[in-house]
Amino acid sequence: MNRALLIVILLLSPSTVVAADPFSNARRLLDRYCVDCHGSQGEEGKFRIDQLPNLADTPEAAERWGRVLTRVDAGEMPPAEAEKPTPGEAKALLDDIKDALALGAAAYRTEGRSPMRRLNRLEYENTIRDLLGVDLPLRDLLPEDDTADGFDTAAKALSISPVHISRYMAAADRVLAAAVIRGPRPETTTTRLSYLDPEEARLWRPKSFFTNGNRILIRPHDGGLLFFAETDPEYPAILRQFAAMTRAKPGRYRVRVSASTHEAQGRPLTYAIRSTQSNKLPEYFEAPADKPAVAEVEHHFRAGETIVIAPYLLNRARLALGQSLKLQKGQQEPKGLAFGLHWVEVEGPILNAWPPVGHQRLFGDVPLQPIRELPKETALLSEMAKLRNSPALTPGSAEPKADAARLLRAFLPLAFRRPITEEDVAPYLEIALYELEQKASFEAAMLSAYRAVLCAPDFLFLFEEPGRLTDHALATRLSYFLWRSMPDDTLRAAADRGDLRKPEGLRRETERLLASPRASAFVEDFLDQWLHLKDIDATMPDAILFPEYYERHGYGQQEDGLLRASLLAESRLTFADLLASDGSLLNLVDSRETYLNNRLAEHYGLPPVEGLAMRKVTLPADSVRGGVLTHGSVLKVTANGTETSPVLRGIWILNTIVGRSPPPPPPDAGSIEPDTRGATTIREQLLKHQATPSCATCHRQIDPPGFALEAFDPIGQARTNYRTTEVGEVLRDVKFDTRPVRYRKGPVVDASGQTNDDRSFSGIREYKQLLLADPEPIARNLAAKLATFATGQKTSPADAKAMEEIVAVTKPQNYGLKTLIHALVQSDLFRNK
Repeated sequence: MNRALLIVILLLSPSTVVAADPFSNARRLLDRYCVDCHGSQGEEGKFRIDQLPNLADTPEAAERWGRVLTRVDAGEMPPAEAEKPTPGEAKALLDDIKDALALGAAAYRTEGRSPMRRLNRLEYENTIRDLLGVDLPLRDLLPEDDTADGFDTAAKALSISPVHISRYMAAADRVLAAAVIRGPRPETTTTRLSYLDPEEARLWRPKSFFTNGNRILIRPHDGGLLFFAETDPEYPAILRQFAAMTRAKPGRYRVRVSASTHEAQGRPLTYAIRSTQSNKLPEYFEAPADKPAVAEVEHHFRAGETIVIAPYLLNRARLALGQSLKLQKGQQEPKGLAFGLHWVEVEGPILNAWPPVGHQRLFGDVPLQPIRELPKETALLSEMAKLRNSPALTPGSAEPKADAARLLRAFLPLAFRRPITEEDVAPYLEIALYELEQKASFEAAMLSAYRAVLCAPDFLFLFEEPGRLTDHALATRLSYFLWRSMPDDTLRAAADRGDLRKPEGLRRETERLLASPRASAFVEDFLDQWLHLKDIDATMPDAILFPEYYERHGYGQQEDGLLRASLLAESRLTFADLLASDGSLLNLVDSRETYLNNRLAEHYGLPPVEGLAMRKVTLPADSVRGGVLTHGSVLKVTANGTETSPVLRGIWILNTIVGRSPPPPPPDAGSIEPDTRGATTIREQLLKHQATPSCATCHRQIDPPGFALEAFDPIGQARTNYRTTEVGEVLRDVKFDTRPVRYRKGPVVDASGQTNDDRSFSGIREYKQLLLADPEPIARNLAAKLATFATGQKTSPADAKAMEEIVAVTKPQNYGLKTLIHALVQSDLFRNK
């Protein structure tokens, strides 16, 4: 059949006929309810209903119709004083617009909905780790990633420049050098280390940095040390012997620490095991009273990296027991409460396989030979040249050309995350063969080819063809979504079999990925960006107003590391629990349960919780806690460190939870600075600000949710009064570390408000119930955030129908979070480019 005739027949078939005006039904309702203000007789907001296009077949046309959809769906239009459509008419209007937008999108999404995108820094580092088994801080080598639409997975934010290419080449060289082995398998040893070793004597010898006159604050005891006070931050308890070990043999080590609490009156002390180079430690442990217990951490230690052991809030614990470091007459050293550090044991380097996975993937079974046995004319890489006369080993092939082709054919499918052809292999094999012709060693030739692979677009970008994703493209999208890294062997095998194109196969693999401990990478990264938890350290609370946030004040001021870790853990564990149990995502707004440990319960003023371990706790019936809105992590990142702003917190709730972003402020809107003196409250300042007509409309949406969160201070504590620095009641009876606090009691907090649709609330508990009265926008918003994070492209009004269908799947499960993930993954939105 003639191709042109076939196209005409298809276009005219009933299933493909497109109405001349798919918005015709919607337009009739808009003409009835909206055209008086947005027509030829009125052009409010500079928006004309009567000039809307007949088709949404361009991004510009879709954007204009999308504005109508958003405003009507949010109930903002028609305005309160105007005649409104009935609920049935409003639903019909919205459904017609959604259908027409989805239909029109096909005309301008010819290359698919999601653009090709580059791996971001986290994904690059994780991919290198899983591909070559190399655990290096590669993010530090690469330019900072931009964000768009709230996420650093957004394609439009992930540009590439000559600087990127230069850094990728440097990173590839570093990675490949670390992956190649140079000698026999290192012996894994277990070594008991003591702080009484002369190498560590700086901590306890007389006249050391930790003596104060004749008061020895750290002294030997029963083969270990007793800490009577916290160490100076400039001279921490660094284990130098371990640094020498990692300098010689960097790698993964298991560290065990034996500690107890001395003269504790039955109470344990907390201590931290920190790293000198990595923020993946500290971890916190309890030293039991008068009986040693062993704590264990496992960590990849870089060359020269070691641990620091630090008692936590030891000085405050001593004060709580009524003890002092002041010596009595004739007393040479302190008595009473002390942290006892007995010994440290290190095991490593720990190797799961030999040769390591990286060397196996680069050189397979190619035998090793001493570098010094290579012919003298062999060209070596600079690092190898330094080892010319050493016993160091290098892969040496008897059939270099054949081995080069074989190794590249095995490596490229892993690096490119798809099946390959000989055409894919050719340019990289050509590099290796050219180097061999130039007398390069087999290792040098192969590393040149591998370097090109790790800088190739097929490795650095996520390629997807228009239309339905192939099984391997789908495996890649799923793995980077839920594991933040490349597919593993099992997922690749499922793709090889064609299982992922079948709903049951895709569901099975999605369930497997979610059940894996590796899904914690998704939980952490998604929450860091969606809830803005990555900004936890963007501001530091004022130490005068909020001394509780710090372990140490004054010289060497230091934030409370355990409190910070606990704040983040509460949010992550809450989300992970809902994901594992398919709990209702509405519990993210309000719940009678949360995760606490002893430090966080104390911080929140809740009933005591035993121990450092975070555990699920049922909240008191009258508690204001429950849901991420009242998590200290969120309350901190939505404050400026000195005071709170209902504007910032209100915008956060609208953007993050409700999904109704207010328009940007007009250029002349000005700003409001918090008054820490206490002369005026933030509410009083905002009421004056709202007197400006151009500001009032937006602030009617923004301020109410922000006012609800005024019941919490910048470090997440509930409050009834503001704290001030100059004006207010002096609090002589309120003490911190035995000294009166330096802040004053300010005005009473008013956490009441009235929403934009005239519903009143007296505080955060009532406000949360108002949010939950209409759960679908909350579910749609989270679905949209997940879709943006997973696909690299923000959802638009053209996707509204698809998002509605995804959420509809979750409704019978009370909006189960895991059900939502499965519904998203099964949707055309996820399975198509």
